[in-house]
Amino acid sequence: MRKFFTLFLSVLIFSTAFAQQERPTTEIKKTTVKPKLDGVIDEVWYVTDSLLIDRPFLSTNGVPTLGEKGETYWKALWHEDGFYLLVNVTDDEYFPNYVKGSGDAWNYDKIEVYFDVNYLLEDAQGPSTGNSGHHQMAPNLTLAKEGGVLTVESNGREHAFKVDKPNYVAEYFVPWTSLKDKEGITVDKTGEIGFDITVNDSDPAADTRRRAVWSHSGEDTPATEAWSNMDQSGKITFADAQPGVTVESVTLTGGTITGDNDTLKIEAVVLPEDASDKTLKWSIAPAEGSKGRATIDSRGVITPILDGVMVVNASSSDGSFIDAAPVNVTISGQVPTMMELSYLKNGNFDNTTATGSPVNWSTGTVTEGVLTFGPDAVLTNQWDLTLLQQTYVPFAMKDMDYIISFKAWADEPRTLPLVLEDAYNDGNQWDSYAASADTSFSGKTWTVYLTTEPKVYSIVVNFGPMQATTVQNFNFQVGLSAAKIHMDSIYLISVADKALIPTAISQERAMESFKVYPNPAVSKLYVDLKVANSRVAIYNSVGVKMEEVIVNGTRHEFDVSRYTKGLYFVKANNAVVKFVK
Repeated sequence: MRKFFTLFLSVLIFSTAFAQQERPTTEIKKTTVKPKLDGVIDEVWYVTDSLLIDRPFLSTNGVPTLGEKGETYWKALWHEDGFYLLVNVTDDEYFPNYVKGSGDAWNYDKIEVYFDVNYLLEDAQGPSTGNSGHHQMAPNLTLAKEGGVLTVESNGREHAFKVDKPNYVAEYFVPWTSLKDKEGITVDKTGEIGFDITVNDSDPAADTRRRAVWSHSGEDTPATEAWSNMDQSGKITFADAQPGVTVESVTLTGGTITGDNDTLKIEAVVLPEDASDKTLKWSIAPAEGSKGRATIDSRGVITPILDGVMVVNASSSDGSFIDAAPVNVTISGQVPTMMELSYLKNGNFDNTTATGSPVNWSTGTVTEGVLTFGPDAVLTNQWDLTLLQQTYVPFAMKDMDYIISFKAWADEPRTLPLVLEDAYNDGNQWDSYAASADTSFSGKTWTVYLTTEPKVYSIVVNFGPMQATTVQNFNFQVGLSAAKIHMDSIYLISVADKALIPTAISQERAMESFKVYPNPAVSKLYVDLKVANSRVAIYNSVGVKMEEVIVNGTRHEFDVSRYTKGLYFVKANNAVVKFVK
């Protein structure tokens, strides 16, 4: 069926025919019809010109094989809600990393999209420099999603891939609210922004990355690419863009959290009602003298960690610089766990994948809560395959003692190198930001020796070498052995925080509100409650939550047959009782 649409037209998109050193510019048309993101080139795309991705990035790996001139290209449209992008790739061999079976995805077939929304575009920075107004959108090609399945990311961005091997089409949606400059201000559509596209191309025979770009070929800065420096990227503007209605006032309402792991959404009134961008920048911190701790997301939803009083602030994201009067949130009833206090996200691998929110690890597969990763063959360097995550240990707390703990084993005995590195501090990549007296630490690396038997490893570290500009990468570098590694329960926690995890169990208080039996348990564990519709959770001996339910009634049956033998705790109605499996 034909799609009917209306377009506001001003001038035709154009792409300058650039000489070798010139930067292309183009103007993006406005549309009132949103393209359907399914990897199919809909009729809405026919009104805008194709812009070629045919400039090889300078490297020693050769020229990418992406069809004849004009066969690999991009198109874009803009809407009041955001930016729409289509990329058509003509390839000779389809070879993403999941076909390879291992290796970092950016070394194989995939697309990288770059935005620079700062007022000053040429600042020698890129997305790798952190919160700098530079953005990359580069989701991996995967077998499960190559049929045009729409994927919605946590920041509201969307993408879909349609693969017709060896060719593929990618469609993207980027909401304006996800494009913020280094000051946290949403992109100004009436201005000029930096933009670029890189198509990574790898073939089985060569098994090496080659790249084609729209603009940034590395000719002026051979040591860099758009990921680390967008100064040579192209520029785009938006036809018919008008200044938006700015925010004039923001009013917040505080509240209380009394249940363990309950959340609270801060109510915000943003005026005027027709403000173009009503998104807010949120912050949360303990009140003076309080030991409370909590996080707040981009929607203003607070997740508590420790009891106390928290101060919440919010300000406009549209550049009007309107601040709300801060409000207090009082938190009580929290029973902190290792995972909640850890500076690593979801080291329990509760999700079914190893990447993306909330798991946030870079590679690997998860089966029944255990992550498995490692190369299919020995690679050249240990860092050629990594399992990594950025951490955010506060600079003010860098001199405290911390514990790195994880459970690991391998298909055959092998080493597991662990590196805590400041990836981009002062331009000196891979500079260590942590130190340890542990005998496994040498230079910048801890070397752990794994066996085929599961074992919990603990390393004491401090972050004294950290600088205020440190970008923290926690990563296991496993390229020098093909033996697969299995991991669970990865934590990075301060010694002081670990002491906050409850170890004293009030059996009398617990029995006043619920009963647990049999004890010891073999396969079934029953919980009888005095209060109906209660939240009941089970934790293991180190404070890791095994499962949690809201009991409809006063009795619940847990299946604990899969639990390993050991000590566990049941928490309900702010009381805790232990049982043995």
